Amino acid sequence: MLRELLCLGILLAILVGFSHGECNACSVDSKTACVSRNQYQNCTLDNIPTGPIYTCPNKTNCTGSVERCTSNETLFSCNDCNKCDGTQNFTCTSPSTFALCDGVSVVNIEYSCSLGQVCNINNRNYCAPPLNGTGATCPYYNSTTVIGDFCNTKSSMGRYPDPSDSSCLRYIYCFRKGSTWTGNTWQCPLAKPYFSSITFNCVTTKPSNCV
Repeated sequence: MLRELLCLGILLAILVGFSHGECNACSVDSKTACVSRNQYQNCTLDNIPTGPIYTCPNKTNCTGSVERCTSNETLFSCNDCNKCDGTQNFTCTSPSTFALCDGVSVVNIEYSCSLGQVCNINNRNYCAPPLNGTGATCPYYNSTTVIGDFCNTKSSMGRYPDPSDSSCLRYIYCFRKGSTWTGNTWQCPLAKPYFSSITFNCVTTKPSNCV
């Protein structure tokens, strides 16, 4: 009986590990990528998050499991940002910054990744260039209000460079909805993978200001 319970516990741990999901990484189960605690994007066949950002309903959170959104805290994704668990020597504090760990405490000194790099807690060098615009442990967007604030500043319908993506693979499309400005994040297609801040369109050749 004890042996059966032990095996069951190991199986549950494995399932939780696979369903938990990393931030900004496509899940094999859901075919989506969690981009914040409660938001996700669909993934292309070659595992690139793309298209509009969807918000989980009814105060649920994003997960790497098939259901995409859940109220089960053990399955929440984008849950490793700005945390020290006592086993690591650093933690990511944003997509491109990190801080050292002192046990389970985060040292109050923040360091920046090199231009064009993102922080990932699984990287012993702290930071590395993003893979197809993904790879950051911390979410690029904490809520839809970030995009709303960005578009409210622009106050004009159209496409704009995503300020959080130095690889220029994403852009923000702003539009007016009722009396407020809002927008969606989009990925440039593979045929024209880079977004130009000059033409405000996706282009085939990487612009000189992109990493």
